[in-house]
Amino acid sequence: MNEELNTLDKSFSELLAIVKKNGGSEYISQIRTIESILSCLRDNEFTDTLKMEYVVSRHRELYPPRGGLSEFFIWDNDFQTRKRLNKPLDTVRDDIWAILKKYRA
Repeated sequence: MNEELNTLDKSFSELLAIVKKNGGSEYISQIRTIESILSCLRDNEFTDTLKMEYVVSRHRELYPPRGGLSEFFIWDNDFQTRKRLNKPLDTVRDDIWAILKKYRA
């Protein structure tokens, strides 16, 4: 699990940078949630199991029924540019989900 937590730390750090750079003020709540996830992952007082439980529960908050990161993407009028800009976002989302789906009930 430790390797998964390290991967999650890296992936959530990348996600935070992308959302901060491209998200605007309507994503402040998601930015704070990602920051709290990173804080937990980096805190040595929690066990790996508690960290994973926290990350799974907070990850759900990033994707509410409306809004949140499920509707987040980087816009550019040129399709190829838009596709290139969103590739890192799609990759980091997929990397996070690949780990967390094993722990969701």
